[in-house]
Amino acid sequence: MSDGRLRAWALGAAMTALYALAVCVCFWRTLGADVVFVAPDAPIAPMGFAEALRALFTTAPTLQNLVFLLPYPFAYEGTFWVDGYVMCLAGVFLLRGRGSSWGAAWVGGFCVAFAGYFATLFCAGHRGVVDALAVTCLVFGAVLRGVRTGRARWWALAGGFAALGLAAQADIWLIVLCGVAAYGLWLVCVERPAWRRLALGLAVAAGVFLVVGWPALRHTFRDAQTTRAAQLTQATALARTPAEEAEARWRFVTDWSLPPEDLAELAVPGIHGHTSYPFDPEPYTGRMGSAVQTLRQHTVHIGWPAMLLALLALSRRREADARDLLFWLGLAAVTLVLALGRHTPVYRLVAGLPFIDQIRAPVKWWHLTGFAVGIAAGLGAPVVLGRLRVPAVALCAAVAACGVLVVRPYVFPRDLSHNALTVALPPGATVANPLRWSELDAICAWQDIPVEGDLAKADYVVAPAPQPRLPAPRATLTVQGVTLGLYRLRP
Repeated sequence: MSDGRLRAWALGAAMTALYALAVCVCFWRTLGADVVFVAPDAPIAPMGFAEALRALFTTAPTLQNLVFLLPYPFAYEGTFWVDGYVMCLAGVFLLRGRGSSWGAAWVGGFCVAFAGYFATLFCAGHRGVVDALAVTCLVFGAVLRGVRTGRARWWALAGGFAALGLAAQADIWLIVLCGVAAYGLWLVCVERPAWRRLALGLAVAAGVFLVVGWPALRHTFRDAQTTRAAQLTQATALARTPAEEAEARWRFVTDWSLPPEDLAELAVPGIHGHTSYPFDPEPYTGRMGSAVQTLRQHTVHIGWPAMLLALLALSRRREADARDLLFWLGLAAVTLVLALGRHTPVYRLVAGLPFIDQIRAPVKWWHLTGFAVGIAAGLGAPVVLGRLRVPAVALCAAVAACGVLVVRPYVFPRDLSHNALTVALPPGATVANPLRWSELDAICAWQDIPVEGDLAKADYVVAPAPQPRLPAPRATLTVQGVTLGLYRLRP
């Protein structure tokens, strides 16, 4: 092994250890086997290794299925940590493909992984979102290498990564692919590849995508689209005229638009509070949410180091190895406007496009904003690494430290040590995140959900009802048409 490659592996090992250390500091209070963090939309699915291995080959392939091979409950938490590392690698993969040094590439990767919206989304759950983001963002680097080299292996990787991302979350996959398509067009204009090799590469990518992603495609255009159509029908059920129906559809699609005042969080994280949970000591006071309720479970802060490095990159805009900086800054600006959703007239044009007209929550475009700023930060890193001679590990440590400060307020530990329910459930049963009854009671009141029964202030867990092998629930509640039961943790 050459000295250069050995140094690259050593740097990679050091950066991996630094990422693991940052994760441990962020989630220190939840690292025990019996403690998890609140993530309502990421249900706990206790299963044995054999069942997890079988699911890996019998369902649409995703990165989550690999993580589920870990012992419970580490699979519950580990998905978010693994996806964060894969997102970091996506930044490294892309920046190395365009010629950045290993140090600058890792800086960009860290900036991408610790971008606040992505890094704090575990607090809402949305496991499929972070999985789709991490994997699909790898397509950027594969397409770059495919256009530059014309080699089929890179196009095959692009198709494979795209298939894995689709299986995780279709709407996020579509948003990221819009960015990939724009980047591909930019590269074609800049690199001017041979058309024959480009057409062959695209054919290889499409073929691999169809083979690997066929189960995900079938699910997306059958089940997922049917579900979204039902949601749109429900949202427009009270409309009496076509104009009222169009307005109701617009409200549904643009719920969870980014309020312009929330952009102040770019400078001051948590300026409007952190989450809408009633047990959050610094609750969110902004207006992100739907017409029915205000609800936010993440931050939109990108990270001070990332934003400063992106600004420093402007000093390199005339250098040959930074010529695509304008693309990434442009992508950040465009997706920032799209994330505003109903708060800008531009979104009416976008929301009318096929498929995109079914994407709910325009704030999802902010994920691409964070990714683009992180890549621009990687392009600006040589200013600090080269001219100021700051070690890459030190600069990544600064990015990680900022990430820790942003992430920690979103970690709410929950103790499962007395949870008899997780032991009694049959393999594969899905359990919502456990909460003490006092907290659950506050959530039900906050969301105006009626709860049947007179319950003592004891420990309960929420699960879809009824559950086999368990007694009848002490109470029931209905959330979005799903009947949930309250089962006591201590029988």
